[in-house]
Amino acid sequence: MWMTTSGVEEAYREAGPLVHTLALRALGSVDEAEDVVRRVFAAAAAGGSLDARDLLHDAAERITGDLERRVRAKLEALDDPDIPVDGVTDQKAVVAEADRILLRTSMDRLPTASREALEQALVHGSPRYELAMTLGISEPELEERLRDALLDLWSGARLSEPHAPPEALASRAIGIRAADGHRAHISDCPECRDAWRSLNDLVGQVTRLPAAGPVLPPRATLWDELVKVIEAGEGTEPEADWREEARASAERAHRKRTLIMTAAVVMASLFVGLTVVLAQILVEPDRPVIASGVLTDPREGGGDAGSAAVEGRGDQGEVVVVNGPYAEYPDSFLELWLIPVGGDRVSLGQLTSSRYEVAVPPGIGTAAGGLIEITREPWDGIAGPSTVVVARGSLG
Repeated sequence: MWMTTSGVEEAYREAGPLVHTLALRALGSVDEAEDVVRRVFAAAAAGGSLDARDLLHDAAERITGDLERRVRAKLEALDDPDIPVDGVTDQKAVVAEADRILLRTSMDRLPTASREALEQALVHGSPRYELAMTLGISEPELEERLRDALLDLWSGARLSEPHAPPEALASRAIGIRAADGHRAHISDCPECRDAWRSLNDLVGQVTRLPAAGPVLPPRATLWDELVKVIEAGEGTEPEADWREEARASAERAHRKRTLIMTAAVVMASLFVGLTVVLAQILVEPDRPVIASGVLTDPREGGGDAGSAAVEGRGDQGEVVVVNGPYAEYPDSFLELWLIPVGGDRVSLGQLTSSRYEVAVPPGIGTAAGGLIEITREPWDGIAGPSTVVVARGSLG
């Protein structure tokens, strides 16, 4: 259900300059700031809230999404392989700026005497007795003025009896001593404590409020363009969440890197395998096989996983030769293990191709009769075999 244009126009007159100023400060572009204004008020006209605070927070969310997309596009252009799914930009900073703009606007709407007293007491830290003398009023009158000004800025719910009066909560937040500060009730009442914390936070926000910055309203003709957008029914579809976009982008990048790496590994394995075969045919003579065995994959119920053999190389001693469907992995590696008869497990290094040759370490004696295992190891720097055995066989 679309709201009346008059209601949206009233909200636009009040909050349009605030939304435009926030977007302009955050994005640094008039065109992008105007686009945020269109999207915020078109969504509000489609059934959203027209409250100034809600409009500013909606703008902050959209601005954060725009900043995220801008930064992520630059990172992807740089071919950054590790773009996180979490936010790159600081959404809290944009929301905080929205709250500062809203607070400054509310401050400007206070009566001049109340605003100046609040700024002198909280922003500039003027002693209250000196400030009361400067203003020509008593210190109790000054404290009452400060209390009422704080309540005018506060958007929290007013509690009624038996709760502590808002005036008492505001006085405590500013640090005004009172004969009845309702301390006992506040300490036992969660609603009053929450209201006091909210007022105390407001005092801190006013104290940290920077010097007034200019509020820059959008150009006069933007409202006419916005009316056309509203009448056309645009702005009803929710915008894509940048978090979902980032997650999908990261998944696409991961799949792309995996496919590229897999293709490279396959091509490298084919090339190495072909090179080994040609070398065996053209160069290598026949060597005596001392022992051999079939490797099976225990994960696949004993499926074929290649073969292993122990060859005699004369002065070089024994060499273990492994042939099988092995290749490098992007997230782990394959390690070859020999368990000789009556001996301890010994690593024979990493398998990097479909054919692998390695000399049996001195002191082992013979590999004949031993057990061959191939395990898949994560890149965690932890020595020792993992529990993932991809091939096993005896050298009989």
